[in-house]
Amino acid sequence: MRQRASVCAFFLLAAIGAASQCAQAANLTVNCDKKETIHKAVKLLASANPQGPNTITVSGSCRENILIRSMDRLTLITKKGASITDRSNGSLAVVDIEDSHSVTVQAFTINGGAGGVNCGSASVCYLTGNTIEAGGVGVSGGSRAFLESNVIQNGGRGATVEDGSQMFSSNDVFQGNGQGIVQFGAYLEASNSSFLNNGIGILAAASNLRLLGGTTISASGDDGMAMRAGSTAVFQGATITGNGGDGVHLEDASFAGFQAATVTGNLSGLDVNCAPQFTITHFVARTGGITNCVEPTSNSKPKDVK
Repeated sequence: MRQRASVCAFFLLAAIGAASQCAQAANLTVNCDKKETIHKAVKLLASANPQGPNTITVSGSCRENILIRSMDRLTLITKKGASITDRSNGSLAVVDIEDSHSVTVQAFTINGGAGGVNCGSASVCYLTGNTIEAGGVGVSGGSRAFLESNVIQNGGRGATVEDGSQMFSSNDVFQGNGQGIVQFGAYLEASNSSFLNNGIGILAAASNLRLLGGTTISASGDDGMAMRAGSTAVFQGATITGNGGDGVHLEDASFAGFQAATVTGNLSGLDVNCAPQFTITHFVARTGGITNCVEPTSNSKPKDVK
């Protein structure tokens, strides 16, 4: 059996080498139900063709932790609903992407781990159509992550974005997490994404964010949005309603600007709460909600730009 595996690995490496020499993509298939592993396929590609483009098409139920390091233009994809489940007892990320660019993870169910998917060390990651259960997403070390149509649920944090990193979320659902997203010194942009039934929808510290049209924060146990340590947020068409605390809570020199946003019906009694110290809002009257924020009357009325 070992000899047969060695022979298969030799021919696979030869095929990959030929593909890279001809500047063609390498396309591998992994069936975890046949005891094949993504880890082994990634290792082979990292050795033979790390710059890509490479595609690994996965089927079955995989139980492993995958490290993708210093690889570019790699796609992990499933067309049959494959799953990847942590086997480290929570000590490692299920998929850990480091120092890599244009890495795509598409259509998997990813279970558990210290993180579901980590994007670190100045990587560029694309997460599309995945269900990430319990582990969440981590973006760190100046990385950029582009999320589209994922469901991220039932974790301590749906996502953590830190260390000067950027995350762009479109049509994602963050639900049932302790915090939907936590930011530390990072940038977040969300469009048409939903934050539902989390402890706090979004918690930002020393960070910048834009919540664009179609984005909803609702049914949080506490605040919909909590802004601390000089954070800046612009709400352009977002809806924040029905949260257990404030809709938007600002403190410590944070700033919130509102344009075509709706912040109403939150349960603390204040939809936009300017807590100490030195918070600033702009156009808060446009939200339609209840607030204790004070700003010049002229600033609360829409103005035409000529």
